[in-house]
Amino acid sequence: MDNLIIENTFQKENFPFYQYSEFQNVKLINANIFKATFKISQKTVAFKNIYLNDNDKFTLDNLINEIKRYRKLGIHDSILKFYGITKQENTNNYMIILEYVNEGSLRQYLKTNFQKLDWNAKLNLAKQIADVLMFLHSNNIIHGKFNSENILIHNGIIKLNVFGLTKIISDSLRFFTNNTGPVQYMDSQHLELFNTIGKNKSSDIFGLGIILWEISSGNPPFEMESSSNVDLLNNIVKGIREMAIPGTPHKYKEIYTDCWKHHGNSRPNISHVVENLSEIIISDSSVEFGTPQSQPNNVTDLKSDNLNIQKEEPGIKPDLFNDITTDFINDLFEIFIDIYKKQFIETVPFMIKNYIRELKKNCWKHHGNSRPNISHVVENLSEIIISDSSVEFGTPQSQPNNVTDLKSDNLNIQKEEPGIKPDLFNDITTDFINDLFEIFIDIYKKQFIETVPFMIKNYIRELKKSPVKILFEMIRHPSYYLYSSLIGFFYQCGIGTVVDYRMAFKFFNLAANEIIDTSSSDSSSLRKLYNINREIGIISLADMYFDGIGVEKDTKKAFQIYNKLAFKGSLMSLNTVAYCYDDGLGVEKNEEKAFELYLKSAEKGNIPAQSNVSLCYEYGTGITKDEVKGFQWNLKSALAGNINAMFNVGCSYDNGIGVCVDEKEAFKWYLEAAEKGLSIAQHNLGRYYKDGEGIDEDQVKAFEWFKKAAENDYSNCQYKLGECFYDGYGTEKDIVKAVYWLNRAKENGNTDAEQLLEEIINSII
Repeated sequence: MDNLIIENTFQKENFPFYQYSEFQNVKLINANIFKATFKISQKTVAFKNIYLNDNDKFTLDNLINEIKRYRKLGIHDSILKFYGITKQENTNNYMIILEYVNEGSLRQYLKTNFQKLDWNAKLNLAKQIADVLMFLHSNNIIHGKFNSENILIHNGIIKLNVFGLTKIISDSLRFFTNNTGPVQYMDSQHLELFNTIGKNKSSDIFGLGIILWEISSGNPPFEMESSSNVDLLNNIVKGIREMAIPGTPHKYKEIYTDCWKHHGNSRPNISHVVENLSEIIISDSSVEFGTPQSQPNNVTDLKSDNLNIQKEEPGIKPDLFNDITTDFINDLFEIFIDIYKKQFIETVPFMIKNYIRELKKNCWKHHGNSRPNISHVVENLSEIIISDSSVEFGTPQSQPNNVTDLKSDNLNIQKEEPGIKPDLFNDITTDFINDLFEIFIDIYKKQFIETVPFMIKNYIRELKKSPVKILFEMIRHPSYYLYSSLIGFFYQCGIGTVVDYRMAFKFFNLAANEIIDTSSSDSSSLRKLYNINREIGIISLADMYFDGIGVEKDTKKAFQIYNKLAFKGSLMSLNTVAYCYDDGLGVEKNEEKAFELYLKSAEKGNIPAQSNVSLCYEYGTGITKDEVKGFQWNLKSALAGNINAMFNVGCSYDNGIGVCVDEKEAFKWYLEAAEKGLSIAQHNLGRYYKDGEGIDEDQVKAFEWFKKAAENDYSNCQYKLGECFYDGYGTEKDIVKAVYWLNRAKENGNTDAEQLLEEIINSII
């Protein structure tokens, strides 16, 4: 459609239209949201992209109607104000101009400010959110994606962007938004009976209940669970919800648990929620003790003013408490005292929380005979004791965020005795940690760094071990400092915990700088363990500087660390130094130097370097192109265990690069890499089974390999898996799982998935 026609239409409707040149400092702040400053008034505003299809008057008409409806909603203070429209220069991209918010989403706000919020502030947020939702519902508007990422905060005031939410709007008027939103906030009944256009007001009420819980906790729901986990979806359908946070007002807890009931007709309407929230008053006496949380339950219900508190007897009689319950409480309190005395306060909460979350998952398993008894829970909780030595690296002051010069080998760090007695650690535990560390070292030496996390995760999963327990066992072990690089790796990759770059840095720093006595004649294995732990620690610190993870990005500093370590004989660092020269990162680009160092590292046995030499020969980087030599080096790396090289060998046989085409050989190497967890190899293997290349066609096996790759977050296979569930290819048809996987693929940028989702929606309509 001609731009002149569009802009004339805006003018007829009295929609303010601004030239893009009237704004400055335009910056992308989200997927399709921009921040900009109006030059004249210096007012900060937000742009949101909209795309009008060519020759589609219906789309333009719907846009006009949507803006009219939105302007009517703008009378509410918690709806983002609509200021007008602009058009990005030299494109056909139109943008609506909206009010800008300065504190981000509710999720970001809680993460930043939660410790400063008392219950009055939390209740105020809850009331504002409920109030604006009531306004929407009174105007017969269903939000449909009600979660903490879609609720915004400006100077402590709730703001909603509801542009494009009304059901009347055309599908051809596309807004870049998630069709479903995070699984944790989705109506459990909607998940069970998935109907893309079937959301109603009770679905918003379900999301509101989750948000109210999030306000009470400061954390997203099921934070330790991946939102991409199908098991999480199934658990929500089965009625699993987050546990109440200690100190939550009873009335408040009743409100959100009513909201997230499974059946929509059992949930309250929004007016009842608003009314019930208004009946909660936080008593002023809570401030007497200095912190809002110190008297969290001091809540008055307006309907219970006539209660005689002095006569109130405890609601539970002592004889209802059996010995097991009493023992459990006593044990828990003793653990609390022990930790409180020994630890810096900042190191304790997240560790306790992660472990209890693991216990919680076991306690609410679907089948009763799968749940632990109370004695097992007490036993597991009693294992949460953190050694005194943890205080050496538990605070920012104890390990400053710098890397000690590699020449400082003579550092003498006096070690305190661990706070946990060695006899608490049996041979099985120690043997397992040793085995895991050896596996970690083997993978770290043989693989490219980006493949290490999923291989470790797969190893733990195959053993059916809890990563949370593994992390705790390593931290509590008397010789934890020998595994500190692995502990840092767990924090860096979010294995058994949330991703925590600060803690990762601390443990890597500990590995890099720890000095122990390895001079005794019987300590050769200890010396070997210490040396590799230190090497990985130093490399990992350099990696953090190289990528700007948890610290300010500094490729020059990273290169200097790699170079010093390579000079001391580290083949892993030498390979990385070559990579820096290859790409000109932290040092002047020099492809000939890069090849020279790749080759030096490869000839001395570094397996990833052998694969890099192969790539240099294949593409003529720093050396004359020679695909045959490239294949030979790839094969050498693959035979030594590098899974990327295995995949590349498969590609060589698949496409005839440096070797004759051989589909059976290609299949063999793809299978080798796929079984070790490489998602792109799993994708190719699925394609082979689907198309019958090098193997008999097998729909079920094709589906299984696509599923493995999809679960490893490979977006193309997430799309293919959605297709399989939609068409019933290799599995039973399942529209719920089809939409789930297609939506995940769409979130990862797969445009084919977006088109198929629209097709599914249209078929339902």
